[in-house]
This record gives sequence, structure tokens and C-alpha cells, in this order.
Amino acid sequence: MRQNFNWSLLDRNNLYSMLYSAGRNIVGQKMSVKVLHKHLSTHIKSCLPVGVKKWQHDAKQERGFPYMGGTYDSVLDKKGKKRFIEIILSYHPLDKETTITQYRWTRLCSLFADTILHEMIHMRQYRSRNFKYIPGYESTAHYHKQRIDQEYYGHRDEMGAFAFNIACDMLDKFGYDPAAIKNYMDTIPERHKKGTYSKFLSTFDWNHDHVKVRQMKQKVLRQLEYAAIGRPFKTTTHLTY
Repeated sequence: MRQNFNWSLLDRNNLYSMLYSAGRNIVGQKMSVKVLHKHLSTHIKSCLPVGVKKWQHDAKQERGFPYMGGTYDSVLDKKGKKRFIEIILSYHPLDKETTITQYRWTRLCSLFADTILHEMIHMRQYRSRNFKYIPGYESTAHYHKQRIDQEYYGHRDEMGAFAFNIACDMLDKFGYDPAAIKNYMDTIPERHKKGTYSKFLSTFDWNHDHVKVRQMKQKVLRQLEYAAIGRPFKTTTHLTY
């Protein structure tokens, strides 16, 4: 049986600091990918009841810098298993050694915080409806890959989680300025390729009239107050074992 853990104590700042503290043994030091992954995995699992997986099979991965993603397994959560959230660290398949700069380390710590909070939102979504599955979004895009991407980003659960992530990105960029954020979301140029919101828009052909784009803009604006406190929730419901 898993031990009690209070997820409601986590916020964006303390999650960032949680990983940042491991930097003293990593930043600026040339090391093998194997050793780097062991440092990261050991530290993360010492702080949180999550799994950590190594992935080194994507040739599109950035060289010399791990990408971080995450998954939430509702089946494991429902069964009372401990590590139902997993962090996935992806490295370029040709990378044998790497040196993490201070700038890249801060990026990784921010990504860690945002990834954990994203998966916590999924955890709360499933727990709040007693782990019931809900139908997804059915895309009508012509190309198969775009249909797959649209059905992923357009799913109600993913939109809820990404809306919080985007709201955090917007606050980092503009501060708490809803008018500036709304204007940016309405006028962002297509050449701007970085960021979660840009990825979402490009998935829907940069079409601001698409129903999913309109919904996302509304969700992001509603999430700003939560992003300001670094927590995607107001109460502790469904956030403890």
C-alpha cells in the first residue's frame, strides 16, 4: 500500500526549487548521459512518489539537452499503486556525454514544475469523476498526423491541463495583465514557433476561429488567477492519497 502524500502542498515555485537544488552536482560538469540520468532520477524520486523513465530513441530530440515529459496512469492510481505519475527524460540517441549550462538547467527546472502540475491536473480530473473515461475530440483534419495531434490537444482533459501551463507561460511573459495576454493570444504571428500556445495554435492551422482555439483562449484567461499562485486548484479535494 502506498503511504499518504499530500499533493496540495506542491506549487510551481517549490517544485522548481525542488529540482534546482540538485544543480550543484550537475551544472557545468561534463558527464555521461547515464550518470546525468541517474542524478536526476535519484533526486526526483527522493522528493516525490513518481517514476522516472529514460528514453533515448528520438533523433528529433535536441542535442546535448534532455527533454522532460510526463504521464499519468489512472489505472495504477485507482488500484492504489504508488508511482502512477511518471517523468520521462528524453535524450538524443547520439548523445554519450553532455554538459548542462546554468541557463539550460533553469529551463529544465521550470519544465519539471510544469510537467508535474500538468499530470496532477490529470490526476484530479480522473479522481473527481471516479476514474471514468470521457469521450475525446474527433478531428476532421485531412491528414492523419494532424488528426492525431488535434484529437490529443483538443481533448477536454488535455485542454484543461495545457490551459494552466499556457497561463503560467503568459504570466512569465507579461505578468498579471489579462488585456495584454488576450491581445497576444489573438495576434501571435505564425512565425513564432516556441511555446505551448504556439504548438496548440499550429496544430489547429493558426485558425483563431476554430472552436478549440476559442475555447483554449477562454480557459487560459480563467486560469490566470491559479497560475498567479502557482497552483491549478483552490481546494485540496482529490489531492491526497
